[in-house]
Amino acid sequence: MDSNDRSLTLPANFTHRVRIEALLPADSPRLNGVDEEHVRRLADIYDSLPPVLVHRTTMRVVDGMHRVAAAASMGLDSVEVQYFDGADEEAFLRSVTANITHGLPLSVTDRKAAAERILRSRPDLSDRSVAASTGLDAKTVAAIRPRSTAESPRSNIRIGTDGRIHPLDRTAERLRAAELMTRRPDLPLRAIVQETGLSLGTAHDVRQRLLRGEAPVPQGRRPANGPRPAPPAAVPEQPIPLSTARAATAQPSAAAVPPGASRSRGSSKPCGGSPATPR
Repeated sequence: MDSNDRSLTLPANFTHRVRIEALLPADSPRLNGVDEEHVRRLADIYDSLPPVLVHRTTMRVVDGMHRVAAAASMGLDSVEVQYFDGADEEAFLRSVTANITHGLPLSVTDRKAAAERILRSRPDLSDRSVAASTGLDAKTVAAIRPRSTAESPRSNIRIGTDGRIHPLDRTAERLRAAELMTRRPDLPLRAIVQETGLSLGTAHDVRQRLLRGEAPVPQGRRPANGPRPAPPAAVPEQPIPLSTARAATAQPSAAAVPPGASRSRGSSKPCGGSPATPR
């Protein structure tokens, strides 16, 4: 389809024939730019290549700079494109994702630089989400995050690979669960989960902490600058089983032996056969 009129909105999967001179160079994650050897390889198989992905609002290439260069090397003045609709940072993220799934692979340096840039613009993305987009592992992304988000306000949420929002700090939810457990000790954990949004495992951890007389929030997870959680209300002591109580009373008490006296094995009489002389 030949069209330079972008005011006509068509589905993204439609292809358009666009003149090369109308396209802006990609905001590419490749630090070294276009690889001429790869351009020559693509020119040999040009007819089998997919359309170039172009950001509709800016006409900037999102994915396919090597294909554009291959077309130009063959004397073509236009290429088939598909349009991408989204914000600039989303276009860059799409570019990185596309370049790790096909075509000339990104180097590790390229991917790390891309991850740092993504974290600067989207600090709310989780380490796993950025790792999936850049082809890095989550630990590498976690190591990159401090230097890329140092000047960004700290967010309490992360958007995971599932697209769902996950809070980083569950202090408020833990305190709410502790309050419910204290007021209603018979409340099932699943009801606590439904009320607070905690996972079943975290709700169980809160309950065990209360039974041990500990704070519901682990020390290492408390906000550094925020208010410290209030200590939990006293949890009623659990009754001691009757069998345990009888066994305890049956044991002889060391306090029953008079000071200065000692017991010999198998005998309840003091050693020496005579009472100790008072001093």
